[in-house]
Amino acid sequence: MTVRTITLQASLDTLATISAFVVEGAELAGLDDHAVWEVQLAADEAVTNVIQHSYAHQPGPITVQTEVVDGAFRITIIDQGRQFDPDQVPEPDLVSPLEERKTGGLGLYLMRKLMDQVTFSFEDGRNVLQMAKRIRQRPFHIVALEGRIDAAAAPRVTQLVRAAMAEGSKQIIVDLHDVTFLSSSGLRALLLLARELRKEGGDLVLCALQPQVAEVFHLTGFDQIFTLHHTREEAATAFSTNS
Repeated sequence: MTVRTITLQASLDTLATISAFVVEGAELAGLDDHAVWEVQLAADEAVTNVIQHSYAHQPGPITVQTEVVDGAFRITIIDQGRQFDPDQVPEPDLVSPLEERKTGGLGLYLMRKLMDQVTFSFEDGRNVLQMAKRIRQRPFHIVALEGRIDAAAAPRVTQLVRAAMAEGSKQIIVDLHDVTFLSSSGLRALLLLARELRKEGGDLVLCALQPQVAEVFHLTGFDQIFTLHHTREEAATAFSTNS
């Protein structure tokens, strides 16, 4: 994964743009859904601190970089505002009752709880924050299909699933939520792919079938061959439980 960079004027209006940029990078890096959320929240806290504290009196540019380094997704946030010293940030109050609780330090606390590594430095008049999240391999791979799965589309289905297999995945979830039509050719392609995986000790399961697509499986008895799950999350949980 190459270094991705975005530079914007630091303001609260840019938070959503930066968040979307970080999420896209995390997904490209292969982080699972929960890790993507953790990275998104940590980045939001960091950027908000830059906007509200580093640039409290004079707005300026903020640069955000994402990359994969040594098996971890790394975010680098650079600004040219007031020098930040994390040692001056008080520990957050997590125990006092409502009437007495202070709110300072929560952003930094969340960043450190959510990320595997958080480091600060001040270089050439710039604050440089680096945060890293280890990439933990999923026990499964998700292939999302869409549209018509007929004789014309069957080779594409085979290509997508085999690409996942080529990456070393033996447990594959095929998400059919956006599939509007399934013919016997599509069934045959899925059957052959499932056979390949099971010979290697893996499996192929299906999820989120639309009613008419599910009916094809029921009419042909293929619902006795494949494990059908209502949602992607349900399928993922089943794989995680069995792994």
